[in-house]
Amino acid sequence: MKTEKNVLMLSAAGGLFFAVLGLTWGIIIQSSMIMFDGLYSLISLFISILAICISNFIQKKDFEKFPFGKGIIEPITVAFQSIVLFVMCSLSLLNGIKELVSGGNSINTGLALGYSIISSIGCTFVYLLMKKKGKRLSSDIIRAESNQWLMDTILSVAVFAGFIISVILGLTSFAYLTRYVDSLMVIITSAVFIKLPVKTLIRSFKEIVNSTASKEINDKIYTIVKNIEDEYKFENSVTRVSKIGRELRIEIDFVFNSNSILNELEEMDKVREQVSTNMKGIKLEKWLNVNFTGDRKWAV
Repeated sequence: MKTEKNVLMLSAAGGLFFAVLGLTWGIIIQSSMIMFDGLYSLISLFISILAICISNFIQKKDFEKFPFGKGIIEPITVAFQSIVLFVMCSLSLLNGIKELVSGGNSINTGLALGYSIISSIGCTFVYLLMKKKGKRLSSDIIRAESNQWLMDTILSVAVFAGFIISVILGLTSFAYLTRYVDSLMVIITSAVFIKLPVKTLIRSFKEIVNSTASKEINDKIYTIVKNIEDEYKFENSVTRVSKIGRELRIEIDFVFNSNSILNELEEMDKVREQVSTNMKGIKLEKWLNVNFTGDRKWAV
């Protein structure tokens, strides 16, 4: 999908810009917090490049090699992204604690504020754009990228707030505490940021092991199936739904009885078409199987 690739290219370009900006600015003024921000952007850049490669591979049409699709690659990629971010946040947390214990460090708060303003505005713009595109394309990879930019936006705003506090402290009798602000911000942001990759990793793992789809999706599909079951007077129905990346795997088994009003093959195909049409509101690629049986044992 060309649009998805373009969005990922934008994310990669943004990651490169803020990685260079953050690492360079952080090294110049010796700010661990700004270097953390730049390092996060650098890792986001590598992840974006990986996401582009994975997106190209998923979109490649090679049904003979992958008869059941390549949707599983998407949650695996998102899980890998989450693990990388978790490791980075964990190491930054430990380094922040080490620096704080060793006495902190003094930085030029004026230059630090200049960086945080540029970073906050830029990251907010990219995040909002990624979020909008992610919803429209129903792409978990883009959603993962969007989450990274959300974290980077929060990080940039936190940097700005922290350095404002540092400026205020510098004007009071507590000026000696300003040397601890940089390290303390690294510790706080690292601890807060760990939560998001953990949640994403858990969600991706559920998709990898073929767990059931979300309650919202299940409720919609079960309602559609139940209405058709009542309309054609089937004895029962069994529905299985799982979400794998951008794909929704759906298997529906309708169980006949003597009162069922469906007999001909053409009528069965009509039901399949009816099911498919009623699911168009669910913005995911669908792998749909609709089966009919007179014995419930073939449905469970």
